[in-house]
Amino acid sequence: MTPDLYHLISLAFGAGGAWFLIKQSRKDVNGLGSKVNHEVKQNARRHHNTALALMLVAQSDEQRARVAELLKEPGE
Repeated sequence: MTPDLYHLISLAFGAGGAWFLIKQSRKDVNGLGSKVNHEVKQNARRHHNTALALMLVAQSDEQRARVAELLKEPGE
């Protein structure tokens, strides 16, 4: 095999490996983003469910006011 052909084959093999790694890393990053988005939505859902449950358990208006004060977001 001539040295030029050897270098050409090596270059093609290396380019194929680099393409595979780039493609795989993009899949990993996209998968990570969807998992983070899912957790953000789940966290908001849990917060709303907890707030609703606490408000339903509170029996008097005074208790509801105290629960509302505790659940108030910073900056509100």
